[in-house]
Amino acid sequence: MEDSSSKHIPENLDDPPNSRLFVVTSRCITEDELRDSFSRFGGIQGVWLVKDKQTKEPKGVSYVKFAKSSQACLAMEEMHGKVLLEGTKPIKVFIAQSRSSTRHRDVEDEELTRIFVMIPKTFTEEDLKNTFREFGDIEYCVIIRNKFTGESKGLGYVRYYKPSQAAHAIENCDKSYRAILAEPRSKNNSSEDYSAGGTRGGEYSSADSANQYPFTTPDQGSYAMLDFRQSDFTRSLMMSTRAVVTQEQIFALFDLIPGMEYCELHRDSYGGMSKGHALIRYNNLGSAVYAKEKLNGFEYPPGNRLQVSFYDDGE
Repeated sequence: MEDSSSKHIPENLDDPPNSRLFVVTSRCITEDELRDSFSRFGGIQGVWLVKDKQTKEPKGVSYVKFAKSSQACLAMEEMHGKVLLEGTKPIKVFIAQSRSSTRHRDVEDEELTRIFVMIPKTFTEEDLKNTFREFGDIEYCVIIRNKFTGESKGLGYVRYYKPSQAAHAIENCDKSYRAILAEPRSKNNSSEDYSAGGTRGGEYSSADSANQYPFTTPDQGSYAMLDFRQSDFTRSLMMSTRAVVTQEQIFALFDLIPGMEYCELHRDSYGGMSKGHALIRYNNLGSAVYAKEKLNGFEYPPGNRLQVSFYDDGE
């Protein structure tokens, strides 16, 4: 185990996400030197030098926590490869993985440049680009469309060239867009070609659509260890919300997980409070389990957390 030099650790080191840097330096670099070098990028909430538990000597790795993700991303872009002190080696700077992550690597730049947004269904790719270009240089925009009708689902992606631009967009765009970082596509489906014609920024083909969602597409093998014979698991889900939502919004949200075959929203009023219930059914257990895992507790609209549970509809 390692020690760190900080005694005042923020309550949540991953709030906001991707606001903590992992820095590889020479062992002679001090906490004050790190703070001085990185403070020009924004508010620093903490600097920690990782030390050997036995010798208390610095191990040459540190963490720098910023108040904003955009500050951390900009610091990474500007400081990676820089020399802090004459005679020392260039430092390496990465966005640190979350403390709850089970991965054994830090966050890659590619994972930090693509955002997922909710948009008016009337938006074109050009509208989407014009809306978000104020936050940075855009590589491409994609609108998710119904693979049968070609109509917009009111969802889209914006890919920036730099992580700091994507973070800036998430922090400063209108909250109605519900901007979040998109989940990285799997390495087996990493193609950036979204359209049949091979041009970025256009409509992508239905064959690629399952790989463009903000949630990783469920893999049947991922659920091989679950005993689906237990009554706890069904192909149907019940969603509850206290906020006003439409059938189209709920459909678009749950349709992000492939395999949805039914979705119907019911509304009722009691005690002066309107509460919505929706029944969603998938054509396979894996997708239902995945949807429950990803969307239960999901905040939509802002300030409202969805409640999703398995539902025995007699099927």
